[in-house]
Parts: sequence; structure tokens; C-alpha cells
Amino acid sequence: MAKGQEHPRAKNNSYGSIKSYLNNLQADVQKLKDATLYNNRSAQTTNAAIATASAGAAATVGAYTFDISQLATTAQIAGGGNISNAISPDGNLSSVTVGTAGFSTPVTDGTFSINGAQVTISSADSLQQVFDNIALATGNTVTASYNATTDKMTLTSTGVITLGSAADTSNFLQVAQLYNNGTAAVSSTAALGRVRASAAMADSDLATAVTDGGGGAGGFTINGVLINYNVATDTIQAVLDRINSSNAGVNASYDSLNNHFVLANKTTGDVGISMHDETGNFLAATGMSGGTLTSGQNLLYTINGGSQLQSRSNTITSESSTIAGLSVNALATGAVTVNVGGDTSALKSALTSFISDYNNVQSYITAQSASSTDSAGNVTAGLLTVIWMQAILPPPCAR
Repeated sequence: MAKGQEHPRAKNNSYGSIKSYLNNLQADVQKLKDATLYNNRSAQTTNAAIATASAGAAATVGAYTFDISQLATTAQIAGGGNISNAISPDGNLSSVTVGTAGFSTPVTDGTFSINGAQVTISSADSLQQVFDNIALATGNTVTASYNATTDKMTLTSTGVITLGSAADTSNFLQVAQLYNNGTAAVSSTAALGRVRASAAMADSDLATAVTDGGGGAGGFTINGVLINYNVATDTIQAVLDRINSSNAGVNASYDSLNNHFVLANKTTGDVGISMHDETGNFLAATGMSGGTLTSGQNLLYTINGGSQLQSRSNTITSESSTIAGLSVNALATGAVTVNVGGDTSALKSALTSFISDYNNVQSYITAQSASSTDSAGNVTAGLLTVIWMQAILPPPCAR
């Protein structure tokens, strides 16, 4: 490319760079003109394990001692327990396989030990086969039985029963809730049947079948919000998910360890949970409507030794404290002092940015204006110097 073509492009590039630098500098100036930059506040607590804090421009500089005597908690309803069918309602263990027995946790294939003898188990085995294998492996010194009324298994022997070993590869003993007790008889510590929340409702193993009033138009309300369901197409888990994604303000879950359903408010504070079956019996069948309410608690605290204040949330705002612009997040009970002061970090950042961008402009202009001399003593003027000289000097033909 000819030199005559290089100069206009270089000139335009130089102007573009200067414009970019000046735009940055102008933005810095506008930021420094913002009055809020000079009114920022910071908040520090004397014990971050008890509380953290933040302050807005409206916060008054000073020290505030918060004495937190009680944290806010959520209200919760624990549904009725033992709401599922027994793993074998009729006691016929030959018709129930390990893989379909409705245990709280799937049984892994492998071996488990009783009195040092290994018993092999597979998900395809019937429970009766498992009991027979226990007797066979132990030479009939340990026998297993099942009580459909209590939904528990029992192992009996003539001497102390020792369960499990470090070499076991199956979790059957844990799933069946059979643990060493130093005697000749070991029974499951709790009923074994569990709800199959992800199965079709008809196969969920609830002791009371869910109905929807016919036609799939089942419905119930929680905190006044209607939740619809269809027995033919929904699973229990699908309905729980529908509750959780609704505006009812609660989380619903199935606690397989304790075999009951749980409703818990999504927010803290001393507020209740209301519910009602509208069409069908979902709440009754799952035991939620007959559950036990544990009320939520409000946060209790004082400021600078004053009267007791309350907040439904563990975040204290001006709504309950009347201190404008101050937010305190309570993490534990105890006394903590919040120190509110001026925050110059944003101002320092803005000034640093201004100085940096100003220096960038000056450095660029200086670099583009500088002249250089080669080894032969020839001087080459900087691009901006050339542009400036061309702007003030007349063209050669006019001289």
C-alpha cells in the first residue's frame, strides 16, 4: 500500500483511539459527579458467627448492639406415621420378592452374615427364599419369621445372634432394620413397609388408597392454593412436586426413614399451615391432614438494651428495627455490635479509575506526538505532530 494511503488510515485510527480514551475519562467524570458516591455506608459486626450486616446510604453512622435471644424457624407439619402397607399384608412371603417388597431402600445383591455364616441374596429371591437360606446357612440354628401385623422381621436362635461382618456386600440387614442387641432374638426396629412415591398411585403401597372423586378431578388446598391431581396419571411424587412449585409457600416431601409426609413453610416465622381436601382424599390418605403442627418461631432481639423486638425473618430490616438503611442477618443467638460508618471504597475505586484513564489519555497523546531520530540523524515526527503541522501550515502550492 502506498504511503499516501497509509497516512489517512493511521490518522483515523489515532483519532478513534483518542476518542475511546476520552469516552472512558468522561464516564469516570460522570461517576464522580454522582452524589450517592459520597454517602455510602459500611457495616461491620464484632462477631460474624452471630450476625453479618450491610448498610445503605440512609443508615445513620453509629454503633448498635443487637442481643439475639431466639432465631426464627419454619412451621412444619409432620404427617401421621406408618401410613404404608406392610411389605406382605397377607403374610405370604413366597409372593413377595426382595426387589418389589417396598423397603425404604433397595436391597443390594450380594451376601450378608449371621453368626459368621454367609447368606446369599438376590433381588429376584422371594422373602421366603431368603428366610430359608438363613436357616440353611446357619444349620437351622437361626430361624427368621415375619409378623404382618407389626410389619417386622424377627431372627431367633438358641444363643446370642451376631449380625454382619466387614466382608458383607449386601445391605439386607440394614434395610430390614436388624441390628445386634446381644440376645438370642433380634427384631426389626420399625415397620418395614414404605410408600412408593414414584410409582403409580394404585401401586404406591399407601395403606389408604387415594381417590380423586372420579374423572381425575381430585383437588385439595394448602394455604388457600388449589392443587389438582389425577389418580390414573399422577404419582405421589408428581403431586408433591406440584405443591412445591405452587404459590402455597410450602415444601412437601416424603420421609422414608420415619414413613410419613412432611410439609414445611418456605419462610420462617410464627405462621401456620392450612389445608383441606376439596375433592378426593389425598391429604387424608397421605396422613398430612391429620399431622402434628410444630409452629414456627419469630426472631427475638433487642437493640442497645431496649424492649424486645420481633421479626418473622432472621434478617432484621428497618421494618422491625426502625433503623433506616441497616440490614442485619442473624446467624446465632448472642450479643453482637454493628458499627456503621462511612464507606469510601467506592469513591476510592472511582478516583483510581479516573486517574488511570487520565494517564492513559496523556500517555497515548505523548507517544503519538513523540519524534524519533535514526542512526543517520534523520528525524521522524510523531503521527499527531504531523497531523498538527498539516493543520496549521498551508499546503506547499500556497507558499
